Amino acid sequence: MKSRNSDLKFGVIGVGWQGQAHLQTLSANPLAELSAVCDIEEQRLKQQADAFDVPLRFTDFNDLLARDDIEAVVIALPDHLHRESTLSALSAGKHVLLEKPMAVSVEDALAIRNAARRSGTCFMINLTNRWMYSFSKGKEILDSGQVGELRYVYARMTNRIQVPTKLLPWLHHSHPAHWIGVHRLDIARWWSGSEVVRVRGVQRYGVLRDMNYDAPDFFQAIIEFQNGVVMSLEVHWILPQNYPVPVDSKFYALCSRGVIDIDRVRSELMSVSSDSVTISTPIAGPTLDQQNGFVYAASRHFVDCALTGKKPLVDAEDGLALTRVLCAVVESCKNDGKVVELNPDE
Repeated sequence: MKSRNSDLKFGVIGVGWQGQAHLQTLSANPLAELSAVCDIEEQRLKQQADAFDVPLRFTDFNDLLARDDIEAVVIALPDHLHRESTLSALSAGKHVLLEKPMAVSVEDALAIRNAARRSGTCFMINLTNRWMYSFSKGKEILDSGQVGELRYVYARMTNRIQVPTKLLPWLHHSHPAHWIGVHRLDIARWWSGSEVVRVRGVQRYGVLRDMNYDAPDFFQAIIEFQNGVVMSLEVHWILPQNYPVPVDSKFYALCSRGVIDIDRVRSELMSVSSDSVTISTPIAGPTLDQQNGFVYAASRHFVDCALTGKKPLVDAEDGLALTRVLCAVVESCKNDGKVVELNPDE
């Protein structure tokens, strides 16, 4: 653990779409020093390193991890490439902020969880939506008891079609459950305070396969929690390119004495109880370079935990639990609705 007043020297592994956001947030944090970047694409590496004035540049993450002066790393590689880099970083004694999802297989997630346990360093999954005003405020409302107990969640998370086809064509190695479904599952698990015991889902192919991308257009899953909460999770990534926003999101929580209704497109949180209706419309968007944005807040939380030894809000145990559920969803979808049971005590 370092002194609270010292800077934490960072390396960012992967400076594509996700990695560039981390370059911005770390550059804005006075307690972080952006010291190194790594990417296999040399032109992109140079462009981003020059833009953020990063002195150390690598095309092999092992060379970055060998540096004793790099204390923490952000890993923003494609979903299916998380295992090797994360295990190497933890073995090298680095604090690790790993982009969601933790992994796309339970085997890889178990290996990462076990390595994180052994490492003694700070490990966090970058599920930034927990720091969005609407979700953090919604959790506060739920915990206050004013709308009663959570009973049912409907959640939708969608992307424009250029995300899996142009921005991130490697996504056919992943699944929409892992890529964006994880965000809404994480919020439902966080709010419910319970683990998933049963899932069943269906998916359909068509639009993306016609474009030579072997990925489902959408899936829909019913997810049952141990405490009786039921979630309907809908995810698709074939919104038209001219859709007004790149990400469309809805989160509707039916409670025993009220409703919490979050609509990201309108940037609106509505809480309805038997006594009142409250509507708030906070500023939308990640505001990467500002200290009031949710993307920055998640990064700042990780830096603070690494410097002080506090437990991060989304740790390796959370990552493993989420991966188990998401893999069960994918398995059920591939078997056209087969019910998959999970043991939360494993």
